[in-house]
Amino acid sequence: MLERSSFFIGRFQPLHDGHKTIIQTALDEGKPVLVGLMDTEIDDANPYTVEQRRAMFREAFGDKVKVMRLPPIGEVCYGRNVGYGIRKIEAPREIEAINATTIRVRGDYQPPEPLRFDDPDWVHETWRVAHRVHQLAAEQGFWEDRENRHIAIPIALCMSELAEALECARINPREPDKNIQDMTGLEVQLSDALGILLDMMIGYGLNLPAALLKKMEYNRTRGWMHGDKNF
Repeated sequence: MLERSSFFIGRFQPLHDGHKTIIQTALDEGKPVLVGLMDTEIDDANPYTVEQRRAMFREAFGDKVKVMRLPPIGEVCYGRNVGYGIRKIEAPREIEAINATTIRVRGDYQPPEPLRFDDPDWVHETWRVAHRVHQLAAEQGFWEDRENRHIAIPIALCMSELAEALECARINPREPDKNIQDMTGLEVQLSDALGILLDMMIGYGLNLPAALLKKMEYNRTRGWMHGDKNF
């Protein structure tokens, strides 16, 4: 059974100690935390982009908090017996007094840099990790018959790992992996698929970082959900 999350909705312009305190309260209770960032038009009251605000949460909480983009929310509606609660988390008076408007007006807050996928350091690190993954795969015999190793083989292996990840997601995406207890089975199976792709970068000379960057630029020209794809 999936564990219920604590859901926080806001603009977080910027994320400040008041926000951090109430979110940390839910984390300290052992609850998964999901944050909905409202995607607002940039103006004086909303100076930070979604990616800048994602970076604020990443800097404050690492991977302990999941962040998602939301359209502007005007109201939250619910009916009877909806199966979840709505509560106010009380914070110390000095924390509740913190105000994002005052922080913006003072102008002394500098947001962390958002993750840039065109950063050369990111690309370099990806290639470095790919070399390490490929070296391990070669040491374990996966490239013993390199000349006859058809590219369809690792693609099929990747599909197999993704199928196992799908099964983990279907049964319980939060269940610990049987071999690596501090990671979920879903994370481990997806990492296997990622490892195969990194291995292919070196083994077949595939420039996947460059392809990813070019594909992202192309995707910027596409519509909402790339033409309203249904899943």
